[in-house]
Amino acid sequence: MRLFFIVLLIFSSSCSSILDNKKTKIDLEQIKRKGKLTVLIENNSLSFYEQKGEKLGFEYEILKAFAQSIHLPLEIKVISNSNDLFRLLHNEEGDIAAANLAISFSNSKTIDYSLPYYFSEQVLIQREGDNIVKTPLELGKKNIYVQKNSCFEKRLIALEEEIGTKINIRTFEDDPITEDLIQKVANKEINFTIAHENLARLSSTSKSNLNIDVKISMEQKIAFALRSGSPNLKKELNQFLSKYCKTEKFSELKKKYFDYIDIKPIVTNYWPKENLSPYDDLFKSAAKKYSWDWKMLAAISYQESRFNPNAVGPGGSFGLMQFMPRIGRAYGITPNSSPKEQIDAAIESLNKIYLSWSNIPNSEERIKFTLASYNAGKCHIQDAQKLAVKKGLNPLIWDKNVALMIKKLSDPKIYKSSDIRCGAYRGGAVAYVRIIYSKYQSWR
Repeated sequence: MRLFFIVLLIFSSSCSSILDNKKTKIDLEQIKRKGKLTVLIENNSLSFYEQKGEKLGFEYEILKAFAQSIHLPLEIKVISNSNDLFRLLHNEEGDIAAANLAISFSNSKTIDYSLPYYFSEQVLIQREGDNIVKTPLELGKKNIYVQKNSCFEKRLIALEEEIGTKINIRTFEDDPITEDLIQKVANKEINFTIAHENLARLSSTSKSNLNIDVKISMEQKIAFALRSGSPNLKKELNQFLSKYCKTEKFSELKKKYFDYIDIKPIVTNYWPKENLSPYDDLFKSAAKKYSWDWKMLAAISYQESRFNPNAVGPGGSFGLMQFMPRIGRAYGITPNSSPKEQIDAAIESLNKIYLSWSNIPNSEERIKFTLASYNAGKCHIQDAQKLAVKKGLNPLIWDKNVALMIKKLSDPKIYKSSDIRCGAYRGGAVAYVRIIYSKYQSWR
């Protein structure tokens, strides 16, 4: 009897060990059975972000199209720490990882990569000035901050050998993502970082003091990461990418994020001098419907497009009032809509936002919150209000209160907090409100 008990214990222990070590296989069939495609993604201007209530991102839109092609809804899980990306992928908390990843030979032993959908060099991020670095040879003994264990760190280690000089490779304890390091360069907190050219180009459009001209690598293949145990998902994704990347839709997507037309001031001497714009009558007519001051509407249009009805901006924003595509569709507006249609839709949208801030009793303050929401999306402004309350500031007053907290939303220690619903915000809502309100007051 005792012998039977010992054998039973050994057998039970062996079975337990087998079950504990057994790895569940999650591939395309299991994902379809689950009923959704889960993507682990970084919160940056290239991968995924929210603006004006719209989900955007070059990688997000590619994967959204892929999910549609296999008839599955797309679930987005924004990662709070980039070092968790592959761990979460291995733990089957996501099916695909997206973070502007360069294909790495060393990583390919533990994970799979899709076909590349983009190619990009690594570039040096620095501020414009007299002492600007012009070649990689000048990087010796410079302090350059990068993410820990990143392809940028590996590249700098290799570059040390190539130039024969020590480079001071630095990291931060909290390991901010590349776009946060770019922000630190712009803010003069650090002097240098490294990024892929595609993300650097996107980030530099809103930071005029940055230089991204110095290349430090050859072109690298940018791809999505998958678990090595998902061959059918990889095959399906690769078949999709091989076709999708040749389509006009993909060309338009690249233009939307990388090659959009900059908004330039248009010639202003072809309308009567007593007018503020070529569209004064349209602004007056639209504003009258909702008891708005038409000059405020004109000031917004001036800031958004310089009164250019054909302007195209980042993320596919378009027209006199720079509608985002999804919001434009909600109001029946496209890039081909007439100036009147664009302006009428804009005042309807603005007034809707204004009414949504009914808890702000002061009309001037409510206008400022409306402008900020039109620019950044209401969710980011509400996140800033939460921060204002925590800091003992007034969440119903813009200047020196909520506006101060807007700037905190680019800090990874802040935006990674569970209290922050809409993630990082690196845009210019504070300057946007200040410039428009100043322009409006000068026209009154």
